[in-house]
Amino acid sequence: MFNNNKRPDSPYPTEPSMPSAGGGTPLTQNAATVIARGVKVEGEFKSQGDVVIEGEVHGSINAAGTLTVGPEAQIYANVITEEAVISGAIDGNLTVKKQAVLHASAQIKGDVTAERITVEAGAVMEGKVQIGSPSMPASSKQKQESPEHSKPQSQQAGQTKPTSEEHKSGQ
Repeated sequence: MFNNNKRPDSPYPTEPSMPSAGGGTPLTQNAATVIARGVKVEGEFKSQGDVVIEGEVHGSINAAGTLTVGPEAQIYANVITEEAVISGAIDGNLTVKKQAVLHASAQIKGDVTAERITVEAGAVMEGKVQIGSPSMPASSKQKQESPEHSKPQSQQAGQTKPTSEEHKSGQ
């Protein structure tokens, strides 16, 4: 009555009626959302699962799962995702909470922030790169840092050296 076919390495049921390009495993088999080649999406795009983009997106992307950007994909958006596998072009900032993989065909024009990043030879990046906690992009940290934090340790928390005027008057 119900399709209970599952791949041994996946908790998701397979879709036997799904066509596959070239007879292999379908690209969309485990993806919650697919933007196929030739499809153009504009606006704010949000997904609670994995996303595969082979087409064109303008606006913003927020994916709770893994974002896979195909080699012919064109993205003109700021992107926030849990994990990313990039083979296409992104014109916008990319924030990845865990792992970002940039394949040789990846082209990114914008700042990249990720906990971990792998960049294959040939990938092109134009912008700042921050590796570590993506909770606060590098540009935000600089704005929030006060002059007090830029002083040497000995001058912080009331431990100031007297100026030459104060030094003379104290003798």
